[in-house]
Formats: sequence, structure tokens, C-alpha cells
Amino acid sequence: MKKFMDEDFLLNNETSKHLYHAYAKEMPVIDYHCHLPPDQIANDHQFENLTQAWLYGDHYK
Repeated sequence: MKKFMDEDFLLNNETSKHLYHAYAKEMPVIDYHCHLPPDQIANDHQFENLTQAWLYGDHYK
């Protein structure tokens, strides 16, 4: 039986598997719609919990 969240999770066909494993797997995740201040991202700020990352300092919430 296939594991639920293996290395091909959400990759539904051979093209998606090839593109992910050959190109995207080693690339950083870039979120252009992030509400974190750029200095926190640049300095790899470590939050105490998820609530701080999601809610603190976000003027939309």
C-alpha cells in the first residue's frame, strides 16, 4: 500500500514528478504574498509558535 504523504504527494502524473524532482525539489520556497516583514525573512527569524508567524504584526488580521 502506498504511503499517504510520500515524496510524490500531490504529484499526479509522470510530468509533475519529473518537473518536481529534476528542477523544483532543491529550490527555496518563495512566497510573494507573505505578510511578514522582509527583515524577519532575511534574518531567518524563529517564531515561538505558529500564531506569532500568522497573526502578530499582520495589519490585515
